[in-house]
Amino acid sequence: MPFNTTIPDNMVRLVTQDLAISIARRHMSEFGSNTQVLDCHVTKSSEGKLVWVATIGSTNIISENYIKGFVVVDANEPAAAPKIVHTKFNVGEGLWWDRNIPLRNYINDITKTYGVAYPTWNLDTDQLIYVVTSYNLGFDFIRRYETPLAYDSQGKLGYEPKSLSEIPAWITQVYDEGWLENMINEFGGFRRGNGFDYFAGGFLWIIPPSQDRFQMTEDTRYVIDPETKNVVALVCVNPAENQRTLSGVFKATSEGVLYYDLKQANYISGMTAEDLVEGRLPKPATGNYYAVMPLLYTVEVTPGNNRLAWYVPIYWNEGSGESDETIYLAGFAVVDAQDTNKIVSTINQEGITSEQLVQQTRFEYTKLFGANVTTDIRISAIVLNTYEYVQDGTTHIILHLNNPTYPWIEATPKDLTAQQWNDIISTQPGQTISAQIEKRDDRWMTTDFSNLTPP
Repeated sequence: MPFNTTIPDNMVRLVTQDLAISIARRHMSEFGSNTQVLDCHVTKSSEGKLVWVATIGSTNIISENYIKGFVVVDANEPAAAPKIVHTKFNVGEGLWWDRNIPLRNYINDITKTYGVAYPTWNLDTDQLIYVVTSYNLGFDFIRRYETPLAYDSQGKLGYEPKSLSEIPAWITQVYDEGWLENMINEFGGFRRGNGFDYFAGGFLWIIPPSQDRFQMTEDTRYVIDPETKNVVALVCVNPAENQRTLSGVFKATSEGVLYYDLKQANYISGMTAEDLVEGRLPKPATGNYYAVMPLLYTVEVTPGNNRLAWYVPIYWNEGSGESDETIYLAGFAVVDAQDTNKIVSTINQEGITSEQLVQQTRFEYTKLFGANVTTDIRISAIVLNTYEYVQDGTTHIILHLNNPTYPWIEATPKDLTAQQWNDIISTQPGQTISAQIEKRDDRWMTTDFSNLTPP
């Protein structure tokens, strides 16, 4: 399988580029009037979270030919307030003439083809930099991979790895997306048996078409690998002329590009998963619900039993078709990639986070396979001691209780109201507390909390 472990619920990508741009447009007032989103790319923040970085510039780039700043949108929690970064960049995508990074590079070296350029963080210096991907087209018409380049805010070349092994983890997209997709389509278009054939598509009645060909029908998706915590590119492919089933998955990392051949497993495609979800959606009073961006993840449904499933965010929009229409995350669905009867969808409820939405839906999905998921247990106990630690920028409070069944419970500010979080961080040994808890992996997490005795 592309992944061998279940991705944590707070690391599931829920935001598409359209939603990221829509969110960025709502929070651009600090940059003043006559500004626009020049581009938007997904990467990993300096805190290690998957984010969209929207590049903000003037509507008149000839007179103001520079980037004014960035709006950083959380790719896992669309309801979170974006981070506004005020920093001037003299180079970037969408600018004019030699300040446009691909054109600037092409002027300097016409032997290469420059593709996607995106901002990210140099974790060695904690500074924003611009990375540009590239490849070269030889005289034999073969497109060969070139290592990416990194530029600082002044447009100076700041980092130039010579090989894949030298590329640091903070360069999140190591291959040009156009190059990767073209190579995958060529790989699939010429495939026959264990090799390749220029006549794989068939020739008249003489050469029959190959049954091993495949093609792309979905975009490249950049997600967090639950095992390495690095950004990887996933490309799903389907048999040629059949978009409803899955042939396999390409997984591109800084170590190389791996192909997972799933043709014999009889999995459905992401397009089929979308249709299955949309067929179950209710009709809202206004606007439209629709399924987007199906992502293939591994889910442990019972101990030692892993399934491949499609994680499908559900969006709502006002249905006007305008470029600046309002879009938001309205729900979430999980569709088993092999058994289409195993499907669960949840329309968002007020007061819960996106992580809780994903978790609730995943729990309901695992129950379809006989999983015994225990939630909503209410306990009262005396606190013996308190501890805390920070993980991925979030503070976790651990309470040691005198309860023999649940001696340890844990809490984060994501699961509690502001008042409940204040209560739990001020809890002292000897106090009696009341908590509602639920099992997540190997932890009992607190979803409701109160102190029964004063401090």
